[in-house]
Amino acid sequence: MAVKIEGFGLAAGAAGSRANKEAPTEDFQQMFTSLLAQRKGSLQETLEAMEERREEIKQLKVQREFSETVKRILPDGSIRISVYENGHLESCYRLLPKLRPVIDESKPIPKAPDGTELIGQAKVKFVPRRNLWEDLL
Repeated sequence: MAVKIEGFGLAAGAAGSRANKEAPTEDFQQMFTSLLAQRKGSLQETLEAMEERREEIKQLKVQREFSETVKRILPDGSIRISVYENGHLESCYRLLPKLRPVIDESKPIPKAPDGTELIGQAKVKFVPRRNLWEDLL
């Protein structure tokens, strides 16, 4: 049930314009074939450009692949070692310093009844001993 709208030449409610299809004209066929030929030529150029870009991207990815180890000396004397693979953190750990005993000067040294200092009984603290050449190699 189609309703004709006056002034526009349209039929509202029609299921489609299947009845109004015409056979393609020769002008349309020529225009289509010329457009297709242009697109085919530009398509080959586009494919070649895409291949070149893929090669460039592969080369850039190869250049990005690297491994790096970063060592940082922390204020407490330990060393933080970070291992990076392709720009991402793979592992991170701390290397604690070797400690050596030192007499704690902030604590008093015990004295014997005769007034001599007993250095063997002095309070001891441990301080980091760092050999930078050892750590860097």
